[in-house]
Amino acid sequence: MQTPISSDLSAGLVCCEVEGHDPDDFVNRLFDKHRVVASVAPYASQYVRFGPSIVNSDADIERAIRAVRSSI
Repeated sequence: MQTPISSDLSAGLVCCEVEGHDPDDFVNRLFDKHRVVASVAPYASQYVRFGPSIVNSDADIERAIRAVRSSI
């Protein structure tokens, strides 16, 4: 997990590294296999990035977590 834990520093984006996986490939796999939309953080260090919003339900978040776990 790369997102700061402190609520003063976190803005709702969740960035993470998936050990042994290229971020671009992993984001594509999430969408192709699970229709979960993520992106690659546009920083010098690339991470898989999720940007949940008010339109996402708890079930959506759980589905994304299950997709990540099954894609590792």
